[in-house]
Amino acid sequence: MKKESYIEWGTKRLDETIAFPRIAIPQSIFKDRTIAVLEALTEYLKDSLNMTYHEIAVLTARNDRTIWTAYNRAKQKRKIKPIMPRERAILTIPFSIFKDRELSVLEVITEYLKDKKQLTYHEIAFMLNRDDRTIWTVYDRVRKKRKAL
Repeated sequence: MKKESYIEWGTKRLDETIAFPRIAIPQSIFKDRTIAVLEALTEYLKDSLNMTYHEIAVLTARNDRTIWTAYNRAKQKRKIKPIMPRERAILTIPFSIFKDRELSVLEVITEYLKDKKQLTYHEIAFMLNRDDRTIWTVYDRVRKKRKAL
């Protein structure tokens, strides 16, 4: 008898109540380089959308403990350097893309902006406050991972 994982069980329960298309993440939350991309996403969902750790975990296909850790690391870093005032978002990113566990959060964002929004490496780098070469490297890694599948 196959044992269901905690996330699979939670997904069946929460997918009925939370619709992915209604959740849009402003790209501006990823500009802050003092915290990691997953930490920024978790902090935004927890603080701005009042989601629970479990809801975030299920929707991102991650473990509750991973989400708790990311959120707490972000809060620890905020004690050292307070949150910067957030700029107005140039565009929003649909939450549904974060369910793909084959790629990192930054890889998923880069792939979405490059393939779906047809942005240049420079535009993506500007939006995410990263170097153009970093975005190229991340996107190249995405292409290699997608080919391997």
